[in-house]
Amino acid sequence: MLRTVCSLIMVVGAAYLILVIGSRDPRTNARTLWVDDDGTVGAAASSCDGPDPAYIRIQAAIEAAEDGDEIRICPGVYREQITIRRNYLTVRSVDGSAVDASPDTILLPEELDPAGVWILGDGNILEGLVIQDGAAGPPHPSHLHRLIWVGGDRNTVRRNRLIGRGPAGPADIGIEVHGGDVGNGVAERNEIVENEILNVRSHAILVRSLARDRAAYWTVIRGNQIHDNPGNGITVDRSPATRVERNTLSRNGVAIVFHSEPSFPAIETVFRCNQVVSNRAGARNTATDGSVMRAEYNWWGSEDGPRHDVRNSGGGGDAVGDNVAFRPWLTAPPEGTCPLLRVRIDVMPGDASNRIRPASHTLVPVALLSGPSFAPLAEVARDHLRFGAMGGESPVVGCDSLVGDLNGDGIGDLVCYFRSELTGLGPDHRVARLQGQTLEGIAIEGQDAVEILP
Repeated sequence: MLRTVCSLIMVVGAAYLILVIGSRDPRTNARTLWVDDDGTVGAAASSCDGPDPAYIRIQAAIEAAEDGDEIRICPGVYREQITIRRNYLTVRSVDGSAVDASPDTILLPEELDPAGVWILGDGNILEGLVIQDGAAGPPHPSHLHRLIWVGGDRNTVRRNRLIGRGPAGPADIGIEVHGGDVGNGVAERNEIVENEILNVRSHAILVRSLARDRAAYWTVIRGNQIHDNPGNGITVDRSPATRVERNTLSRNGVAIVFHSEPSFPAIETVFRCNQVVSNRAGARNTATDGSVMRAEYNWWGSEDGPRHDVRNSGGGGDAVGDNVAFRPWLTAPPEGTCPLLRVRIDVMPGDASNRIRPASHTLVPVALLSGPSFAPLAEVARDHLRFGAMGGESPVVGCDSLVGDLNGDGIGDLVCYFRSELTGLGPDHRVARLQGQTLEGIAIEGQDAVEILP
């Protein structure tokens, strides 16, 4: 039942997102508000040096801002917590990056309850800050330290540098994503990208769902540098459709962790194209519902793959636990787009013989079927699809998103159509192939048996 509900939510949510983005009237009078610890900037020249007045505290600028404004923060040290309840607000350092050699904008929250930065609005961007856990201690035992907590929808946390208190400090989390205090309680479609996180004792990045109204769906975690954390690197806990891709994880406790439960399964979550090297453990699955952790196409630090005592005893890479799908693995660190994703297709769905008559000049329906790490309705770049003898012949004519769940796994499938005369299929062909890519540029390929008629 939950799989069906999640599938429906994914389709409706995607349509709603397109509607919101497409219909939203962007502010034509959006302002830039400046923050500098000395109270003055050269705002007219977009400079931190000048006589113009500026906000001294970041939170004061946030309270003065309206939806759609941008807040630029000059280098310096700011000892405060931040709460963002606005929508489509950009809060960034002047250069937009804390992971380079330029002067830093440093946030030292004096309190981390509930977080150093708490994002409750939608569509916001937090970019380019150094955020460090320097809060006075020792804290109350039940007081969990969070550097960033994302609770709204469609927010982006990008190019920040987060520093925890290390193994001697309290349990802390670098970035946590889950809803509960705004809207429907579900933090949806947030992106955690290109951050650097180190010295965190509990989880560098944690995406978790605690209940229906305290959950996270469709989170993207991409391109982060996660290193030297005593605790876990990236943990996905009961959060459907989380995508963990192209992150580099080294010298952490457990690099990637997956958890799923019967009452709240983390369906469609995938760990792919990450570099997992020199951690105490590479991957751990703690699911109690039998879910497999989808961790194919990762680089584990060795061309022989990860080490598993039974399934890959000769692997020279980081160790993985049971119930982790790690084959195939990358034999070198990933470059360019993520490797080929093989998907299941059904040519002529409903026809067991799959008869195609190329000379008939008709449309050939091909179903792209969902799988444990593939949701075609949400992931496929439809205009890139081709079908035929080798997979590159006939371009797609159109696709039908309303065919429902053809393979009975609770996730919606996609049927696309191709011109029979362009497929290049002949009497000697027994297999037809489909090629394309996902919206993120990952190549996909599928094949099915066919019978070619004159």
